[in-house]
Amino acid sequence: MTRFIDSPLRHWLSFEAIETGDGRLYSMTPGDAHVGNPLIKALHGGVVSTFLELAALHELKRALGSETNASAININIDYLKSVKLAPIFARARIAKAGRRLIFVDCVAWQDNEDTPVAKAACSFLHNKRRSNLPGERPTSPREQHPGGIFSP
Repeated sequence: MTRFIDSPLRHWLSFEAIETGDGRLYSMTPGDAHVGNPLIKALHGGVVSTFLELAALHELKRALGSETNASAININIDYLKSVKLAPIFARARIAKAGRRLIFVDCVAWQDNEDTPVAKAACSFLHNKRRSNLPGERPTSPREQHPGGIFSP
């Protein structure tokens, strides 16, 4: 089981992860502090984007190991409809993983998984020298040539 990133932000969002038969499900139970438009009780867009970023980062750490050090370098959010003041759920998947860059897609919904409320495409810079991803090659000349580049 992957350890959560323990932060005040995670607690403020009430961010949770649930293991299911078809992967991990991320959830958030919003409160009044998360409302962006009080007239229609819609969540603030920054809250939704932070939830999606946390889900993507947790999925990345689940795949690579909790000790992985990855930095977000780009996050694109598509807001598909207003998000009500109700529990929100997300699934994330690694779309592509290279030696240094990892791309994670994330979809959020509320009532029905087939009706998304927001989507995220996240790019992370992988700072760990080794990972559990299949097919990854050594990342530095020292790893490629353990005895040195001039050794026989």
